[in-house]
Amino acid sequence: MDTSLVLFAMFLLVFTRMVTIFVQAPVWGSHHMPTQILVGMAALISFIIFPQLQIPQELYHVTLPGLGLMVMGQALIGLVIGFVSFIVLGGAQFAGELLDIQMGLSVAAAFDPASHGAVNLIRRFKFYFTMIIYLIIGGHRQLIYIMGRSFDLIPLTNLNFPGGLIEFCIHLVGALFYMAIQIAAPVLAALFIVQVALGLLSRVAPQMNVFMLSFPLNIAIGVLLLMVSLPIFVYALHGLIEQNYQDLIKAIQFMSPGR
Repeated sequence: MDTSLVLFAMFLLVFTRMVTIFVQAPVWGSHHMPTQILVGMAALISFIIFPQLQIPQELYHVTLPGLGLMVMGQALIGLVIGFVSFIVLGGAQFAGELLDIQMGLSVAAAFDPASHGAVNLIRRFKFYFTMIIYLIIGGHRQLIYIMGRSFDLIPLTNLNFPGGLIEFCIHLVGALFYMAIQIAAPVLAALFIVQVALGLLSRVAPQMNVFMLSFPLNIAIGVLLLMVSLPIFVYALHGLIEQNYQDLIKAIQFMSPGR
């Protein structure tokens, strides 16, 4: 391959990693950003990073099938980084889903044009609230920095997926569920106590329609406690997002050939 083709192949590898990160990354991913803007931002950042990288010597001798395998490798690397970066927002969404079910709002799902489907109310609120906090504390800037650093630790022509990386991703999935339960725990515990109290009330006063009373009571108490617990939620998000930075670095180190 001559120099112009090598440079094009190199940019293609950089762009592939960036665009697959953006597909899942907070703010950019999950259909919350028009595709044209997502691809344009990935191309812009690729143009910024591309001149700072050294040309891998392997690209001068690579064949077309070999280049295709390299592109697939960069796509896998980008998907792993994007998945890890989305853990906090995924946990917030799942916490909102738990609250929707417990409060009885899951039957009042509203159509969300961004996700092209029905979305529960508390889940959507938790997701966008977490995204706002993520932007306020500069999570998007930190993510772009980590994306740039990934090219120093993971060469463009390298593909390294050790068993430890798979175990680490499985651990993160478990951490997502644990995180969601932690976020939703105060409201869930209060609603559980309300349900127990209503159960005792139905035994004491059988003539009272406790079933119909539980719907407005669950919603009122759930919304009130949700608002009261927001400062705690914000404080917890700071720690979770900081931990997510460490998880991103650890995932990149797993894929580094020098590990």
